[in-house]
Amino acid sequence: MPQPATIDEICAALRARGWPALARRLAYFASADDLEPGDVPLTLASALGFWAFFSAVDSDTRVEIGCSSEGCICADWRFRDERTTSIWFLDEERVRFAAKDAAGRWVDLDGGGDAGGWKELAVKLVEAGLFTWQQNYPVNGNSSPDITLPDIAGVAT
Repeated sequence: MPQPATIDEICAALRARGWPALARRLAYFASADDLEPGDVPLTLASALGFWAFFSAVDSDTRVEIGCSSEGCICADWRFRDERTTSIWFLDEERVRFAAKDAAGRWVDLDGGGDAGGWKELAVKLVEAGLFTWQQNYPVNGNSSPDITLPDIAGVAT
């Protein structure tokens, strides 16, 4: 399936993956229905950022989404233990977030902080045990299952 480029395509991809309620909610936020004066509908940049993150990771809990008055998706994951994650998708790359691991410690990005790129955040959230990588998501460009480094393999005698 090609990468979605519109909100309608993101909704179709969500439905295809078994998330019809999430697709309906996203479509609702993209509409002008029930907007307060001064509010804007969901922006394409925020929807694309959400989709990129959502299609990269998986979790053992459901996600609930809202939309800010600036048109940004806020996604919340609440786990059965102390873990929690809230992410505001500012655009295709940038996020603001708040997340706690199972020990109740706050997750932050390298150098501290609660804002950055969704890719860096995804790595931190997987490391914290909040998410796992989707089965066919390339974790990073340096991983290659076909190469064994000499330091690992040792020298043949």
